[in-house]
Amino acid sequence: MKNLQRRSAALLLLLSLAALPGLACAFEAIDTLPWPSTGAFPAYPREADRATDFWVHAGARREDNALRTETAEQSDTITRVGAGIRHETRVIGRQRVRLEARGDYYKYDRFTALDNFSYSLAGNWLWEIGNQLSGSLVAGYDRRQADIGETQADRLDMVKTGRVAATAGYLVTPGFRVRGGLAGTRAERSDFLEPETRAQTVTIGADYVSPLANTVGIEYRATSGEAPFTVAVAGIGLVSNDYRERELSLVATYALGTQLRTGLRLGRTLREYDQVSGRDFDGTTGRASIDWLPGNKTLLGFEAYREPRSIIDVAASHDVISGVAFGPRWAMTSKMVLSARLVRERRTRDGDPALTVGATLRDEVSHLWRFGLGWEPQRFWQLGLAVDRGERESNVPGRDYQYTAVMGNLAYNW
Repeated sequence: MKNLQRRSAALLLLLSLAALPGLACAFEAIDTLPWPSTGAFPAYPREADRATDFWVHAGARREDNALRTETAEQSDTITRVGAGIRHETRVIGRQRVRLEARGDYYKYDRFTALDNFSYSLAGNWLWEIGNQLSGSLVAGYDRRQADIGETQADRLDMVKTGRVAATAGYLVTPGFRVRGGLAGTRAERSDFLEPETRAQTVTIGADYVSPLANTVGIEYRATSGEAPFTVAVAGIGLVSNDYRERELSLVATYALGTQLRTGLRLGRTLREYDQVSGRDFDGTTGRASIDWLPGNKTLLGFEAYREPRSIIDVAASHDVISGVAFGPRWAMTSKMVLSARLVRERRTRDGDPALTVGATLRDEVSHLWRFGLGWEPQRFWQLGLAVDRGERESNVPGRDYQYTAVMGNLAYNW
């Protein structure tokens, strides 16, 4: 049941991963540093869990291609100031609540039209009834700048996303669990032909749970998506992007002590649109991850994935996204950590209804090389430095780009 709770508690974060393209200008390389003081490494366990964490920070990012253009690259400096709070407490009995809020103001030195205030709010109620039944209620809302790699313009384009979810699991026997969940998302984009998308998902599953809490099971997910505004396609007319998606997957988690943790999701996904069925998706999808700790101070993370995904930064229809990632992390001391991330991702826009009348399939490959250094000179203070190098190759003229960015951030967390 504890594994289910951890999975439920992470649901809001996992739902947010679809927004990651928009985080490229949001100091992601520093925000994801695995600080030793947080207990990220076995060699340096967290001294004590605090009910409340509060932080303030300020940083700057300098990059040579701020608008992600293929030609006429222009550099800019982006400064950031922000604050956040995270609170977790036991309400009554086994019931726990987790709350988090943060806000950041981004100031562009050159492209001032992109100045914006971004924020996120999240809440999670972890509930238990007896020893067999548990689950969570999750809600979140965030506001952020759309992915610059898609807009490629000095134009403010904000995305607002709301999420709610509920999960429940029941241990029929100590080794067999059934579970289910409901989730809903609603996203709005300020400067887009289809400014709103909605999706509702129902999940049911059954798992075998070993005495060591390793699991293997089967999961079925059904999603209904809506994009109320239609788009005009030459040769077809107005087209809706409403869809239905069904997925049946094998899911498994396995841990070999504290040194090896793996996760697997492998299945078949069918996505059908209400109009223009020629862009439907039917194929093998999945995600596999491995976290290996060869030592108490070192963590190596591997990930591979393939899935159809709606990203409002791109369009209301879907892209098929496949990629691999490698992320080594090393805590040199209790106060200093090194982190890296190498990613190769391919996106094909086969959900575009225009493909049925001979349009070119958008096919793009992106690479990211990231290196970060974190230093905690004394209690509460965190200094982060990072370098990002990225590039995209596209078969659509004008969408290739390269960029290099260096950034620093100073935070006080107490």
